[in-house]
Amino acid sequence: MTYKAIITNYLDKLILAGLMLMMFSSAISIAGSSIGFGLAFIGWITKVLLIKDVKFNLNQVNRGIIIFLSTILISFIGTYNLKESLADLENYILLFLLYNIIITSISDLKYVKRLFGLAVISIIISSLYGLIWQHYHLGVSRIESTFMALDFGALILIYLLFAIIYLLFGEGSFNNKVKNFFLIPILLITFIYNESRGAWLGFIGASSIIFWLRSKKCIIVLILLITLVISFAPKDIKDRIHSITNVESNRSNLGRIALWKGAILIFKDYPINGIGLGNFREVYMSSYKQPHTVANSHAHNTFLHLLAEAGIIGFCGLIYLLYSILKYLYNNYCKIKDNNYGLFILATWGAVIGVFIIQGLTETNFDRAVVARTMWFIIGLSTVIIENGEWENDSIL
Repeated sequence: MTYKAIITNYLDKLILAGLMLMMFSSAISIAGSSIGFGLAFIGWITKVLLIKDVKFNLNQVNRGIIIFLSTILISFIGTYNLKESLADLENYILLFLLYNIIITSISDLKYVKRLFGLAVISIIISSLYGLIWQHYHLGVSRIESTFMALDFGALILIYLLFAIIYLLFGEGSFNNKVKNFFLIPILLITFIYNESRGAWLGFIGASSIIFWLRSKKCIIVLILLITLVISFAPKDIKDRIHSITNVESNRSNLGRIALWKGAILIFKDYPINGIGLGNFREVYMSSYKQPHTVANSHAHNTFLHLLAEAGIIGFCGLIYLLYSILKYLYNNYCKIKDNNYGLFILATWGAVIGVFIIQGLTETNFDRAVVARTMWFIIGLSTVIIENGEWENDSIL
């Protein structure tokens, strides 16, 4: 074995170890996730620069990424604060690097299973911590585990979608069915007590679309489930559900509406390329603050936030990127004959709709580290499945 082959072997192991640490930490610790990402990046960038053994995959998703990056770079022309813009651009670049590290480093489907398995273990640990320790031991009404409640809600949304899809439509052993049967109640109860309304709506919307494609009868089951939750939920949960439509006195809703109005006003004044990435808070508070503002770090809406910061050009870039991801996933889901791997693609497609689009209407989450890293990791695993082409009918979850 040559020195180049030996070095490449060690770098591959470093990348895999980093990705495994990242997935195990994904729902537990942002620090652990960052360390894992860092290790994987060191191994990958070394291969790129020294070994030159990485082939860039210009698939539909990467073409969408290139277009999106090109459009948001235009927002740097006349940016309000260049330092903030560079920091925000770094967030996007790291996410897209993560995606490419995965699709250029993982080729064996057994590693897809292992990495996703570690992610499932991570969300179970995080959910049990939130449910048993925070809620039942400490008496915390709104479970957030080790993250902000909105981020944690998005994570549960993702894995709850996967678990339900595999339970209803997956092909595999009885043990796999039992595993999902017990996993769902843990995630569902945690999801309810997490009280993230945007995540609730994202789950309902994504599930309905997936059930419409796979089995319309399941929509009836979903309606019954929602009815049972509303009927038998504790009063604070019922109040939380009813607050979704309260735009007169609910402080959170009024705060979001204020931020949305501010974002629209900023867009009207800077319609082409916006105020520059990362500048929403400073510009909003200095010139566009509205009554009832309760938070100001972002617009609590991915699309309005980018309209304000990157103008219509950046907004179109985001729409094109989301379209590229959804089209790539859906077209390949239709092509894959293996049911279980096809379900992974379908669940990823649904998670993009539920998290980035539906929850994104009430939360700016497209570049949030906790949520976006997990989403792009799973999109990367789906790409590996699609590009591999050698499937066997074995359940991933």
